[in-house]
Amino acid sequence: MVLKRMKNMITATINEGLDKLENPQIMLKQYLRDMDAEIAKAKHAIIKQQAIEKNFFMKKDEAEKLAAKRKEQAQRAFDAGEEDLARKALQEMKHFEAKAKQYEDLYEKAGEQVKDLKNQLSQLEDKFQNLKDKKNALIARANAAKAKEHMYTSINRIDSESTYKEFQRLEERICEMEIKANTYAGSSFEGNSSEWTKLEYADEAEKELEKMRKAKLG
Repeated sequence: MVLKRMKNMITATINEGLDKLENPQIMLKQYLRDMDAEIAKAKHAIIKQQAIEKNFFMKKDEAEKLAAKRKEQAQRAFDAGEEDLARKALQEMKHFEAKAKQYEDLYEKAGEQVKDLKNQLSQLEDKFQNLKDKKNALIARANAAKAKEHMYTSINRIDSESTYKEFQRLEERICEMEIKANTYAGSSFEGNSSEWTKLEYADEAEKELEKMRKAKLG
């Protein structure tokens, strides 16, 4: 039936769409709006089918009344000795009886179709309500999955070889900066120490120099 195929199509579309969610809230709301629109169309189709069912019933009733009327006319014609007229009325009676049976069959089939459509509509409405109830839970699950995917992507990016190489390069650069800084600091300290040493032993050096002069003269 049309509604059953429509229900399966919508369910399959939702299942496929949930695997590719980009904006879960917007997409789920759109699916629900689409389903609501399809339910409205289904209700309209049922109303039309009910009208067809009613029309078959009215035609069946009309044919039965005409068959009864021809039967009564045939009886009157027969009682009046008008067998040809009675025969013609009986032929029309049979025609209308056949029509009544045909419309009765169509009426019953239309009724079964209406019942089947209502049953499928009820299932579709139940599924629609179930999805409405699950909407927030589905959105929460989708958001959690998206956040987890983002987290794993970030971890993989941090764990990538290029990232470690960049950190290694920066570490080596910092080591070079530290070595230079320590070298400058050491040079400055040694220079100051030398000047301090000169001042501290200046007198003693002068005495030794005086001894060397005397030894030379002597």
